[in-house]
Amino acid sequence: MGASKEQVETLLAKYWSPEQVEGRRKLEGDPPISRMTIYRYLYSPRGAGYRKYLRGPGKKKRATRKSHSRIHNQTMIDQRPEEAESRKVAGHWEGDTIQGQTRKEACVVTLVDRATRYLIADLLPRCNAESVNRSVPQFADSGLPFKTVTVDNGMEFASHAKLQKKIATPIFFAEGRNPWQRGSNENTNGLLRQFFPKKTDFAAHSSAQLRWAVELLNNRPRKCLRI
Repeated sequence: MGASKEQVETLLAKYWSPEQVEGRRKLEGDPPISRMTIYRYLYSPRGAGYRKYLRGPGKKKRATRKSHSRIHNQTMIDQRPEEAESRKVAGHWEGDTIQGQTRKEACVVTLVDRATRYLIADLLPRCNAESVNRSVPQFADSGLPFKTVTVDNGMEFASHAKLQKKIATPIFFAEGRNPWQRGSNENTNGLLRQFFPKKTDFAAHSSAQLRWAVELLNNRPRKCLRI
């Protein structure tokens, strides 16, 4: 890779994939380096130290048993405005939580903008509705546009009526066992799991560590955004 080796290594250390490195160099008019060249480097003795930044193969998910029967007065996703479907206007968010060692212990609440794929996240001391309702309003008060929020059927969103009043934003629910209806959020949560694997004890992590991971993801190129 010659003189470009240091630049490629810098991007790999930011958890960029070889495909993202290749695409960014092409976009900025730098001398081309194919992803296969980068992979060959990673699996050579000289590049072995950078393999730790690659995403590992994902594990198959078990069927979840999140119950939504106890969540009352839900407004379902089919009533969400058409503007949210287009992904052309910022401010339509998809939300969920990333569980820790158990469903009731510390976790992370995540929101992803459907148009920009921008991620915001916060550490919660307990994975329950009370914690979610304390955390999410800070995002709505930060100056970011909030037009709608679409969440899954986890009981941490059971107090959605109170949350909706706090953030002055309508909340919609995806249909059960249809994670594709929050595809941006599901995909981004998978990326965040690279830094916080399954059974992570979030109580042992700081907000600064979470912000570091979120910043890395928000500054990586996204193929869907052509950046």
